[in-house]
Amino acid sequence: MPGILSKISLLLIFGLGFQNSPDAARTDSLVSDIYKYVNEDRQAKGLALLKMNELESSLATRHSRDMASGKVKFGHDGFSTRARTIQKELGSREVGENVASGQMTAREVVDGWLKSPGHKKNIEGNFTLTGIGYARDKKGDIYFTQIFSR
Repeated sequence: MPGILSKISLLLIFGLGFQNSPDAARTDSLVSDIYKYVNEDRQAKGLALLKMNELESSLATRHSRDMASGKVKFGHDGFSTRARTIQKELGSREVGENVASGQMTAREVVDGWLKSPGHKKNIEGNFTLTGIGYARDKKGDIYFTQIFSR
């Protein structure tokens, strides 16, 4: 019995050492809030809710990191490669992408996209999956990417 209790104690101590940092919690909050606001807009229009996709989130995060680091300029550089990856891996027929940058909240990001005809078309398009990522540059500006597919 002492062996089992010792192992449980070690697991508890080990597990507590890996709690999310405030930045990780903020990341989760920004992503989940963007996801929520986009789906709220879709629901209000009678559209199907988007489902979060791990591959698309990974690609969105990588693109945001590349923009934040200056590896690529702000915009859609590399979109065709991301789209081909999604089409190949998920069998998607159509892929769209929204990007934003600045020191913005999730609400401000989605509101900005909804005021832009091209971004709004993606948000309210005939898509079923989405992935969201972001990264911060050295100045504190945030680069957001949301990918859509069906």
